[in-house]
Amino acid sequence: MRGNLIYVRIAFGLAVLTCSILVGLDLTGVLPRQSSILSESRVQLCESLALEAVAAADRQDFSSIRRMFERAVQRNEDALSIGLRSRNGRLLVATADHAQLWAPESDEGSTMSHARIPLIRKDERWGVIEVRFARASTSGFFMNLWGNTLFRVLVWVAIVGFLSYLIYMKRTLRHLDPTTVIPPRVQATLDIIAEGVVLLDRSERIVLANSTFADQVGRPRETLMGVKASDLGWLVPKSLEPARELPWQLALENSETHTGMPLSIKVGPDDIETFMVNGAPVAEESGQARGTIATFDNITEPERNRAEFEMALVTIEKSRDEIRLQNDEIRLRNDELQAMAMCDPLTGISNRRAFMGRAELEFETAVRNDRKLCCLMVDIDHFKRVNHNHGHLTGDEVIRRMAEELVSEWPSQELVCRYGGEEFCMLLTDTDVEEAVALASRLRRRIAAEGFAAVPVTASFGLTSLAFGASRFTDLLNQADEALYASKEDGRNRVTRYDQIVRAG
Repeated sequence: MRGNLIYVRIAFGLAVLTCSILVGLDLTGVLPRQSSILSESRVQLCESLALEAVAAADRQDFSSIRRMFERAVQRNEDALSIGLRSRNGRLLVATADHAQLWAPESDEGSTMSHARIPLIRKDERWGVIEVRFARASTSGFFMNLWGNTLFRVLVWVAIVGFLSYLIYMKRTLRHLDPTTVIPPRVQATLDIIAEGVVLLDRSERIVLANSTFADQVGRPRETLMGVKASDLGWLVPKSLEPARELPWQLALENSETHTGMPLSIKVGPDDIETFMVNGAPVAEESGQARGTIATFDNITEPERNRAEFEMALVTIEKSRDEIRLQNDEIRLRNDELQAMAMCDPLTGISNRRAFMGRAELEFETAVRNDRKLCCLMVDIDHFKRVNHNHGHLTGDEVIRRMAEELVSEWPSQELVCRYGGEEFCMLLTDTDVEEAVALASRLRRRIAAEGFAAVPVTASFGLTSLAFGASRFTDLLNQADEALYASKEDGRNRVTRYDQIVRAG
């Protein structure tokens, strides 16, 4: 309250001083008086009329004189009428109503309202121009104040000047001595700091700000003076909520430096700048903060780049996940297709093509490493009769049961295949002839046993070994097939070795 009263007193004093200066200028004659200005303008008009009238009268051109008088009345609001009178008193030329308006108080001389301008030709007076002016106010300065121009100027200066001085004082007096807030060495270095810097008093008002800060917040530096830094509209980055804690406030409260606090501010309808803000107290000898210095490092571009980078990473990760999912789906589909291509759809064991590829590799490995290897061909006896008597569904069930039995005896499913129709093939790695005969005999007995399948069946077996001289895998298959054919020829439901056929032949 006391500070506001001081501002009012100073503003009032300045307004009175300004008005006193204007009155002094008027009293000393520096400012022109209204009556002098009016008199001078009327004299100039009369002189101009006299010069032009003499020239026209010499030519006896009275019509030109009339037009000149009429134009003068139209252009000068102060002139009411004009006339040209001869030496004998006859009115030669006049504007309208001049005879009625012209009523001088005396027959000779001129006054402020009735001007007489004599016209001389050849050193003789031959006529006179009469100009009727509006009556000028004769009231003095103190009797008719409002009609006086100076008084109106003084009133305007007193009111407007007082208000202007008051506003100006309020905004400027508080900053007349910024050294009360900061040491001189800080002022000397303020303008060479690249980042935004503001110096605040105890009330958080800005007393100094460098041009960088003004540019950062998008405001002229002059308009920042005296503004509370907390009133600039600081926001929490990203959330755009009003910031509740500000580093310079914390520095004022506890006289400690607070650094690395991110803040944002709107500098336009759609522009938001983000800063890393530090606040440090400017302390007195007692240790109490006299003010604060705050620095603003603009991180808008790095933050924008980081946000764009994070968005790009999210997009890449999303794309990568989608690609991985698509690849997994493709891989699964390929695996399913490959499994379908490599498996017999009825039994689930390898089909002939898959079996041949794996079996040839096993054959080459056994030959290269001199390992034991046997091949067993199996055929369901009289299978056509099963389909004919019991139907194809029963026949399919018998084939599936046969596959299950073969796999149960030899778990390497990729080396057990449905070779075609009711015929199966098994490749027995690291197995000699005797072991293979024992395996085939067990299978034959279980297949022939009661309850093996939905209907009674038997099977014939043809067996061969790498030891019997096959140089290619196809030769090994042919040997097993010949042994199987021999089993069928000998009455079926039996196991025949290829070497027995060779000896018998």
